[in-house]
Amino acid sequence: MELNKNKYSQKEVVDILNAYKSEYEKRIVEQREIIKKLNEEIKELYAREESVNDKEKLVLSALLRAEKISLDLQEKSKQDYALELERLKKFSTRWDNYFKELKAKYPMYPPVNQALEFKNAIDLGDNLSAKEIINKIDNELPEKKEKFDPKSKIKDYISATSDNGFNLDDVLNPGELQLEDICKELGLIDGNE
Repeated sequence: MELNKNKYSQKEVVDILNAYKSEYEKRIVEQREIIKKLNEEIKELYAREESVNDKEKLVLSALLRAEKISLDLQEKSKQDYALELERLKKFSTRWDNYFKELKAKYPMYPPVNQALEFKNAIDLGDNLSAKEIINKIDNELPEKKEKFDPKSKIKDYISATSDNGFNLDDVLNPGELQLEDICKELGLIDGNE
């Protein structure tokens, strides 16, 4: 709407004012809707910020807890290490005393000398590994011991005890047991009853 510099009648002035009024009211409604949308966005952003702050606090508390646990574990591992070191020192002292006693008691016994050689090699940190030293000592033993075979030991035991009436099959597979017969054999009840 354009205004001229001409004189207007009262009706024209009222019409012009009404036109401006309706245009401003329309703009005010649009601005209120924009303000309403912006207020809703602000509420959403505040909610998001609060959520992020809560998550940040949760992560921070988790990190602080993890750091405390880490420090506790470090302290515990240091204590465990100190205790284990002390235990090993005591064991080493006992080990040394034991070999001194063995050497004093049996100075010429070859297994004692070989064990001392092994202990000294470990103490000195020789270039040979412990496994190599053990193999070397095993090869130097005058007689090789036969390997332990439990089956043959059981068979020998069974054959040695089979003459006295003991039967392993009867023990392992007794069949139907009669309590009265067992009690009579054990002498718990008189066989004439």
